[in-house]
Order: sequence, then C-alpha cells, then structure tokens
Amino acid sequence: MYIYKIATLDDLNEIIAMKNDVKKKVIEENLPIWQNGYPQDELIKEDIENDFGRIIVVDNEIVSFATYHPASYEYDNGTFPCDDVMSFGRVMTKVNKTKHGYASILIDEMIKETKEKGYPGLGILVDSFNKKALSIYIKHGFRYLKTSSFPWAVLDVYYLDFDNE
Repeated sequence: MYIYKIATLDDLNEIIAMKNDVKKKVIEENLPIWQNGYPQDELIKEDIENDFGRIIVVDNEIVSFATYHPASYEYDNGTFPCDDVMSFGRVMTKVNKTKHGYASILIDEMIKETKEKGYPGLGILVDSFNKKALSIYIKHGFRYLKTSSFPWAVLDVYYLDFDNE
C-alpha cells in the first residue's frame, strides 16, 4: 500500500538524500542527464514551498518524488500544444526501490490529479538519453511532440492529451 501526497518541508531532507543517491547512480551509469548541479537543493525546496512536490510514501518512507505544476510556471508558452496544461519533472525513485513500479504509480497519480483538476493534458520534458524514463512515459500514453532548445538543455517534449486518449 502506498500514499500519494503533496510533499512538505518536513520531507525535504529525505528527498534531497534520495536525489543525491540518484545523481550518484546516474554518474555511475554514465548517463548524460541531470548535469551541472541540476536539480539543486534550492530548486527542490522551492518545489515543496510552492506545493509542487509530489511523493509516494510506503511504510513511512518516501520512495519517489516529482515536481508537478502548471507548465506556464517553468516553461514558455508554446512548449506544449496549449498553455493551460500541467507538467511534471525531476522524477526520481529511491535507488534501492527501483523496479517496484513507484515511478509509474507517481505518474498515474499525477495523471489522475490533472484530470480531476480539469486540465486538458500533462507534459514532460525529457533527455533523449534517458531511455528508462522514456519507456515509462510512453507506457503511460505520452507522445513525442518535438525536440526543443532551452537555455539549459536540448530536450524532447512529450505530452499526454486527455482529449485524444
């Protein structure tokens, strides 16, 4: 059994520890993602302070985290097919809890929350090298839209359109 909820500042240290372990694993696997200090601890704290942090808790342990917010908060208009959509990112699962489906559960819950709020879709930016993440997003129905250049990276834009499911 799991709990899906909005992260609080009480969760910050546990989330940052998880992020640091995930970053270490990314480096060990030589994946060219999450570079140049991203995501910074301050960014994770800001996610939580703005009620954008979402977590999955199992047996009183945070096993997965993502930021979840209106796309317009972080991205320019035109990033997704319409501007009034939600987006998510910074998805991570505790290193010793991968392969349990927690990232999928987290994405399912964010999809459900987005639909309940009446938004027309949900978007994600992903590095094309991140094959594990891409397979999860595609499994959930996200479709590739385009590759876009941002000041910090070149990323693929994926979108789940609720009107065309």
